[in-house]
Amino acid sequence: MSNYEDDENTHRLEQVFTSIDPMQVRMARDLLDAGGIDAFIFDDGASRLLGSTVAVKARLMVHADCADEARERLKELGFTN
Repeated sequence: MSNYEDDENTHRLEQVFTSIDPMQVRMARDLLDAGGIDAFIFDDGASRLLGSTVAVKARLMVHADCADEARERLKELGFTN
């Protein structure tokens, strides 16, 4: 694998958790951040803009090279989809 491929995997994001409850997604992000895994929330406010909390789920994203570890940690803590 070339350095370019390593770099590309580091910058690609993968979804590791999703919920209609944005608070759950924020809690999951905080737990991953505390464990040293950078996590990003997508679509957090989209449902509210559309007038429904179930229209668009909030998504928790991490760098692709950390996705497996993030999913495992979330599973251990009870955050499952």
